[in-house]
Amino acid sequence: MPESALRKALTAIGQALSGIDEDLERHAAGQGNVSSPEQLSEIRNQLTQMASQLSSSQLPPREQRLRGASRVITDSWSSDNPLGSKILEAERLYLKA
Repeated sequence: MPESALRKALTAIGQALSGIDEDLERHAAGQGNVSSPEQLSEIRNQLTQMASQLSSSQLPPREQRLRGASRVITDSWSSDNPLGSKILEAERLYLKA
């Protein structure tokens, strides 16, 4: 896998994780504006697993890679949500890496 594709995917995952952490903090303060803390935590766990796979030599074949966050986001989140866009991009780059 090209180093630049790996780096792009890890960067996108890092940005999505930061956005999720910020929204989880807002939820804890009673001001969350995206989804539920439980759903955000599930997506966060999946992104963390993606980053671990990309950082190790254990990246599964494309057809066996983690997926599903994009389906949740496109089905139930507003289409203009910036955090949703970050997560969608992170999953896309992970699947492409």
